[in-house]
Amino acid sequence: MSFYESIDDITADAGIRVRGSSVEEVICKAILATFNEITNIEVIEPEEEYILEVRSSLPYSLADIINEALVLHESKGFVAKECHVLELKEHLLRVKLKGGRFDPAKNESRLVIKAATYHRLRLEKEDGSYVAEVIFDI
Repeated sequence: MSFYESIDDITADAGIRVRGSSVEEVICKAILATFNEITNIEVIEPEEEYILEVRSSLPYSLADIINEALVLHESKGFVAKECHVLELKEHLLRVKLKGGRFDPAKNESRLVIKAATYHRLRLEKEDGSYVAEVIFDI
């Protein structure tokens, strides 16, 4: 997928870099890139939806919301294909994720991501757009 790039200069971990015209766009791209590192999200049918909420400030809320999504993946097998930021305030981030269940018989397994970390975490304005980088513990 071309909406993100992998970060390659890390040892024993994985990471993603996304760019967008708004903070909301970058947050959603980062969540979807995370799931695309787990499996190919293009083949996931958006049959379920969940609303996730974290109470922390940026950029930490980015890692926190990804971790909430990873808990949902681990507990229910959910894989997000669509993302919409519902609310973004100083210490609150709420997103709606649409997607489906991971089926090992039908879906490709890629990385097993344990968590998004705060290591090298960033979400900032750069050259007129926004960029986020997230490093995963795998």
